[in-house]
Amino acid sequence: MSAVRAERESESPNERIEREELVASVTVWTLAGRELAVFAPVPKDVASLKAVISAQCGIPVALQRLVEQDGDRVLDDGDESLQLECSDFLLVVDETPMFSWDHTENPCRAQLQIEGGVVKCPELRVDFVNVITKEPMRSGVHYFQFKMHHIGDEQWCGVVADPAQAGQSVPGRFLTAWAYYCGRMGTRFSSIVDGLGSLHAQGHAVKQFAKLQPAGDVIGMLVDLDRDVPAIAFELNGTLQGACPIPKDTPMWVLTVVDTSQDHVELVKLPLADAPQESIEALRGALLEVSQGTKLKGWVGDAPDIDDIPPESWSSSGSD
Repeated sequence: MSAVRAERESESPNERIEREELVASVTVWTLAGRELAVFAPVPKDVASLKAVISAQCGIPVALQRLVEQDGDRVLDDGDESLQLECSDFLLVVDETPMFSWDHTENPCRAQLQIEGGVVKCPELRVDFVNVITKEPMRSGVHYFQFKMHHIGDEQWCGVVADPAQAGQSVPGRFLTAWAYYCGRMGTRFSSIVDGLGSLHAQGHAVKQFAKLQPAGDVIGMLVDLDRDVPAIAFELNGTLQGACPIPKDTPMWVLTVVDTSQDHVELVKLPLADAPQESIEALRGALLEVSQGTKLKGWVGDAPDIDDIPPESWSSSGSD
């Protein structure tokens, strides 16, 4: 326990009230010692402070960790009355929710086993489940890897702009997504729409990518949201496959699609220094033209209403 905290715990009620009245503002600092922001009047509680930090500094509430600068306590959203605490806090940006799969909000959560960035589905009872991360990327440059421990049939790994696509309501080829289609395991299908590995983006099979093996391959994904034209690049086991544009000023959730009860995917987020130079250069060069790809039949962009498409038509070729 810090000396400051011990001193405060020995305060009389009147001394505590006097100290509270003296705290007219709250200062938030970065780990590098830079003053991030000063807030006055003092927000009423931790949740309110995080909300104003988000509004003023653009740091999502879910990524904020506040630590007392003169203590060692991480403040919980349920903590009350900031006036009764110190007036200086360190802000730690914790990106863990950006590479942790969202179990709580997935409509098919009962069929998923999720621990951080690992998803398994031994209890899978439907044809497929789309799984997304807890928090989206909103800005910056990010490098992820999908460790494909097992692919039972076919999978998509990439990003989506609409978190409502989580669950089983939107089949893989209907997704409004930008994804590495892994191909179909154990099949002779030989098109980039179904069978071969490829880039599936916004309703189009754009370019043939290397087809994955049923186990052991690693998909790398580099996302740059700060470019004038935001872009995404995919590689397989370190070899570039291709890069394409993605929407500007649009939050992006990481996506995978589990398709059989044996599927097992692990998502990790790595330092940018680990991204292949080839992928970095691909984002700076000519990007693939998504609209020139082969249109995916039945993509939601063509359909008047996804609810009008009978589920039995999805399962004729897996996560169709």
